[in-house]
Amino acid sequence: MTTRSAFLQATALVAALPGAVAPAPRKPRMLRRGDRVGLLAPASPPERDDISRATANVASLGLVPVLGKYVRERDGYLAGTDEQRAADFNEMARDPGIRALFAIRGGYGTMRILTMLDYGALERDPKVVMGFSDLTAILNAVTVRSRIVTFHGPVGAHGSAWDGAAREAVERALFSPEPPGVLSIADARTIVPGRARGRLAGGNLTLVAALTGTPYAVPIDGSLFFFEETEEAPYRIDRMLTQLELAGDLRAARGTLVGRCTKCLATGSSPTAEEVIAERLRAAGRPAAAGAPVGHIPRQWVLPIGALAELDASAGTLALLEPGVAP
Repeated sequence: MTTRSAFLQATALVAALPGAVAPAPRKPRMLRRGDRVGLLAPASPPERDDISRATANVASLGLVPVLGKYVRERDGYLAGTDEQRAADFNEMARDPGIRALFAIRGGYGTMRILTMLDYGALERDPKVVMGFSDLTAILNAVTVRSRIVTFHGPVGAHGSAWDGAAREAVERALFSPEPPGVLSIADARTIVPGRARGRLAGGNLTLVAALTGTPYAVPIDGSLFFFEETEEAPYRIDRMLTQLELAGDLRAARGTLVGRCTKCLATGSSPTAEEVIAERLRAAGRPAAAGAPVGHIPRQWVLPIGALAELDASAGTLALLEPGVAP
C-alpha cells in the first residue's frame, strides 16, 4: 500500500467516527397554521408572477404571507438597493408577529447585504429562515452569527416544490418538532464509502467558494458539508472545488453530500461535472455520496443547516438526527 493510500484510508476512518461536533444552535419555534410569514426579495428582482406564486404557495400551507415593503423595487439586476433589501429583512427579523422569513426567489445579491443584517434580532427571537441558491450566504451567516438553525429549501416562487413529496418535506421540516429521520437517495452514487456525522453546512457551490476567506465563510470545518450547482461548466466546478481544497475545507469536513448539478454540461472531450466532483472528493478522503435531491430541481429535500445529521455514503442515506424546529 502506498503512503498516500494509507493516508486516505486513515482519514476516512477518522471521519467516520462520531467524535465531538460543534455545539447545537438554537431552534426556531415550529410553524403553526395561521402564523405570519415574511416574503422577501434579498437577491434578484422577482420575475413576472413570482410574487403572486409565492403568496399562493405560502397561503396553501395555512400560513399568512406578508410582503416586504421593497419586494417590487428594482435596482439593475438587484431587487432594490442594498439598503432596501436589508431593511426588509431586518424589519421582518425584528417583528415578533412574523414567525418565518422566506425568500421569493434567488438570483444574485445576498452577499452584498451580509454586513447590514440584524443577526441579534434573530438571536433574541429565532424564526424560520428558508431559501436556497443565492440564499446560501444568508442561511449560513444567520446560523453562525445568530446561532440558530436555518433551512435550505424551496423559495416561495419555486413552482412544484410546494406540492406532493416536496410539500411533505416542507411540512415535516417546519411544522413538526420530531426528527425527520432517514432520507434515502434514490439514485445514490458512492464516491468515498463510509459514514460521517456532523452539523449540516453548505448550499450552492458558487456562494460557498465566493465566501471562502471572508468573515462570512460557510463553516465547513467539522461539518457534514453539502453542495449543489446549476449552469456551471465542469472546469468552473473544478476551480471552485480546488479553491476549497486549497483552503483545506474539503479535508476539514467530516463528510460530503453532493446534490444535483443541473445543466452543468461538458463540451467536447472535457470531464463531466460528476467526474470532476468525484476526483476532488476522492482526494479529500472523506465519506462522500452524490445524487441527493438538493438544488435547482422541482422537488427537493429541506435540510436544517446547523442540525446534527449522519451520512452513510455506502448506503446512500442521510439521517437527520434532530429536528430543525422546537415545539
